[in-house]
Amino acid sequence: MKVPSIELQNRVSNFQNRLQKSGIAGALLVQRADTLYYSGTAQNVHVYIPNVGTPIIMAFRDFLRAQSESPWVVIELQGMSKIPKYILDTGLTLPEILGLELDVLPVNQFERYRKLFPNVRFVDVSNEIRLQRAVKSKWELARLDESAQLHTFVLEFAKEILHPGMTEVELEGLLVGKARSLGHGGYVRMRGFDAEFHVGAITSGARAAVSSCFDGPVTGQGVSIAHPSGASMAQIKSGEPIVVDMVSVVNGYQIDQTRMLSLGPLSKDLIKVYEVARKVEEKIRCALVPGRVAGEIYEEIITWVHENTPYEENFMGYGTSQVRFVGHGVGLELDELPTISKGSKIVLESGMVVAIEPKFVFPGIGAVGIEDTVVVVDELGAKYISMSPRELIII
Repeated sequence: MKVPSIELQNRVSNFQNRLQKSGIAGALLVQRADTLYYSGTAQNVHVYIPNVGTPIIMAFRDFLRAQSESPWVVIELQGMSKIPKYILDTGLTLPEILGLELDVLPVNQFERYRKLFPNVRFVDVSNEIRLQRAVKSKWELARLDESAQLHTFVLEFAKEILHPGMTEVELEGLLVGKARSLGHGGYVRMRGFDAEFHVGAITSGARAAVSSCFDGPVTGQGVSIAHPSGASMAQIKSGEPIVVDMVSVVNGYQIDQTRMLSLGPLSKDLIKVYEVARKVEEKIRCALVPGRVAGEIYEEIITWVHENTPYEENFMGYGTSQVRFVGHGVGLELDELPTISKGSKIVLESGMVVAIEPKFVFPGIGAVGIEDTVVVVDELGAKYISMSPRELIII
């Protein structure tokens, strides 16, 4: 599905307004999610956006695909050294101040830019890009709805195939295969340095309480030391809490969702924890009001868990592995803004999309929680994008 031209024009215009307010003459972008967002193609391109005028799309590989996918004029990039010439050839002057995505740009590539633009002052525009991308358009929300719909089919499939003796990896593989057959993009984009992710954490029992390098409350044990997150080779046992935390991706847009399953009934204690998790999720959803500060919502939720539950030490991880957030932005990447996290100063706006994930971790037993993707709407809070029923699924 192509991104509509008017959608791209609005995105570029919005970004140009941000550049003008900051006194930046132009920005040179290379991060895949950012270049896709402004150009409409996920090919290997450099995107130069002047603060006034038309973007320049410089495609290295594949030029022909980029040309067919983007409504902007696409130039074949025949070497980075030619980038200043391409800018001049369009009638523009070389910028005195040039914006770069310094949060993700490799140092060696930055050094090449310094040689190409010896008289330019470089500034970071990554935060402005991320804040812009945090607010989704109607077109983007429609893509997120498609992703949520895919998730409902995968969850129904999980109920059909789950059986005693199945390993976590087998369950994950079948669910991923089903998702791919329905149009799942196949991989999950992340922005964070050295961040690795595939489709989620399909994990059960005590293995769900094993912490890992990934910055999340529930990561799973993984299949090896080299791949220390997600599903393991262990068999799923009756009565264990099964975490199905999956990211679905359709047309580049991701939603993050967690549902709890079990083979046979869960203990009354774990059922009680799940009811608390659902209550916390609803509190977070109602608190996501335009104008509120994300960090203040985080503190409000942490205080409520402390004052109203006996699970404070198990909330969002355990011990030194507790994470300091209860929600994170999603869209073209899994780790977008805003984060509902400790100390965050971001002010919420209508159209921001957040995956809220209250989870409780009990070493030696497992993890219980829920996660849904929502969109900030109005004074009543956020609206669910996730479509799957939120009840425990007992097989």
